Amino acid sequence: MRYNKVLLTAAFLTGIAMNFASAQPLRGPVQGPPTPEAAPTFEVDESNGKRKHINFGLKLKPISDANMKLSHFANRKLMIFYFSTKCPHCQHAFPHVQKLSDELAKDGFSTIAIAIKFNTEDDIRGFIREYKVHVPIFYDENRSFGDNYGTGSIPLVIVVNEKGEYIRYKSFEADQTPKLIRAEASQLAGK
Repeated sequence: MRYNKVLLTAAFLTGIAMNFASAQPLRGPVQGPPTPEAAPTFEVDESNGKRKHINFGLKLKPISDANMKLSHFANRKLMIFYFSTKCPHCQHAFPHVQKLSDELAKDGFSTIAIAIKFNTEDDIRGFIREYKVHVPIFYDENRSFGDNYGTGSIPLVIVVNEKGEYIRYKSFEADQTPKLIRAEASQLAGK
């Protein structure tokens, strides 16, 4: 009797296995070249349908130059790097951003970096030394910039035209984001 149960179980499992073997393979996503990212567009205020603008009147604490104000960058093409000195992704992205800054300067772009509130001035100064920072750095100690333009993740890169209209790059991928920013910068520069 016991032998029959074993044979029946084996036959049953063999039948299931044969059904699986003859079944059509599961259909997954079709492989092919990746879909290109959509061209960035200026962000629009849903309440009035107009393009969003950077408020250059925000008070940020200057770190690299005590006399510098955010308002000094109004009416200019600008790239903003919003970061934390302690964030590994920000540390990885910064050399790419600084290189991109040097390239974009030829097209009349300025670049600034803004450290989030959860840093100390000593952290920021250490970051400046370690990464040989040559772009002006501000400290968002009262979160005025982050509360208005942050997305909840860092690093964040924002490209601004002379009118103050901006585009946010909500993530930074070293092999993709600089290409997107270069393309947008070329368009802003009229190339």
